[in-house]
Amino acid sequence: MKPENDFSRAFINLANMGRIDWRSVILTYLLVKFLSFLFTLTSAIVVTSPIFSEHRLFHIPVADRTPIFRVVDAAAYIFGFWLACKKILRRPFLSLISTDLTFDIRRCLRGAALYLAANAISFMAISLFTSMRAGVWVIAPRHFEWPHHRDQIVIAMVNLFVIPFAAFAEELFFRAWLTQTIGRYIRSTIVVVALVAVIFAAFHTQYDLRMKTLIFVDSLGFSALSLRDQRLELVIGVHSMMNVCVALQLLFFTGPLPHAQIPATPFDFWSLLILKCVLPIALMYGVLQKTRGWFVPTDARLTSSGNLQPGHL
Repeated sequence: MKPENDFSRAFINLANMGRIDWRSVILTYLLVKFLSFLFTLTSAIVVTSPIFSEHRLFHIPVADRTPIFRVVDAAAYIFGFWLACKKILRRPFLSLISTDLTFDIRRCLRGAALYLAANAISFMAISLFTSMRAGVWVIAPRHFEWPHHRDQIVIAMVNLFVIPFAAFAEELFFRAWLTQTIGRYIRSTIVVVALVAVIFAAFHTQYDLRMKTLIFVDSLGFSALSLRDQRLELVIGVHSMMNVCVALQLLFFTGPLPHAQIPATPFDFWSLLILKCVLPIALMYGVLQKTRGWFVPTDARLTSSGNLQPGHL
């Protein structure tokens, strides 16, 4: 039987530093969702008010308001969890971030750099696979094409600013609080990670089933990285850079491909899933294993389960 302070449980067991009863869980969720609704509603009222909508300098077109709502919603989630930790859970906010109760921005940057390198390898692998299927060399997923409208570039640049905040909020909710909460009731880490992945995929309601499958696999990878790292910053960087790559891909790689007439098969989908989702995560996890965490601070005061204070019931 594995010891209780195994690395896969160390991050989850941080929940023991505060209240872990079901009332606290429900109150935390309701508080975060209420603040999200309140912040979004307030920002919608502000940007549609006559002061902004009728003023030439401050007027924001409807199509450009989405990034504002996203960053406001992310701020609501972050503030909500900070407030919940202080008033409801009675635990340090940084216990949602790392086992040594610190936040290391450099770890975020290393995660972003790690994913960028892994994604480049994945991109080449997908291009090679697509070329083999089409019988001609192509760059997947589409050819480079400069945006037709300047507004597309402006909106994309604004989204690039918003992405890190949105990724931080999502990781705080799913890989931190939700993982730690479910982990208090289910002892199997694999089951916890799978449940979080299902909820994470369902959370992205704008996508179809195939895209949700890719998101499900991405979530499994995010959880593997965060639990292996015993902290959240690395996966925040990974998640941010992944969304940045997707945004740039949708902006610049829109040209038609010669293989467009080739019908996609289930084999193509599962191959794409392996090359796009599994391969980058496997490469990143392998680098962390080989480098013993890639410069994890030597003075990190890891909080084992034996050092955690029991929650107040």
